[in-house]
Amino acid sequence: MSGATVSHVDAPAWLVDFYRRVDALDLEGTLAGFAPDASMRYGSMAPMVGREAVHGGLTWLYTYYRSITHEFRNVWVSDSTVVLEASVTYGHPDGREIALPVVSILEHRDGVVDDLRIFLDPTPIEAT
Repeated sequence: MSGATVSHVDAPAWLVDFYRRVDALDLEGTLAGFAPDASMRYGSMAPMVGREAVHGGLTWLYTYYRSITHEFRNVWVSDSTVVLEASVTYGHPDGREIALPVVSILEHRDGVVDDLRIFLDPTPIEAT
């Protein structure tokens, strides 16, 4: 997949670039978008704190899913906090393409993400 679809949504350039790397399943490029002491939480999983833990979480995501594609719906910015509402299509290992509504909250400073919290209901992905 080529990257985040923004179309009519006004989104900061750094956010678009960050999600282009996510959608390209670019592990090192995505990891470079995080602060060394960053944290990330995906769904109801435990928070991953620090670059090594975030690397592990991204590695799992990028090897489990065949593809990830974000279509931005809304973006709200307040100082260093961004709330992103997106439709995210996950390429399931069994070949299904599953689109889910997802809301992510990103804390951002000095060109990198300090904290990323991804809220989604993975039930449709896990259904067989």
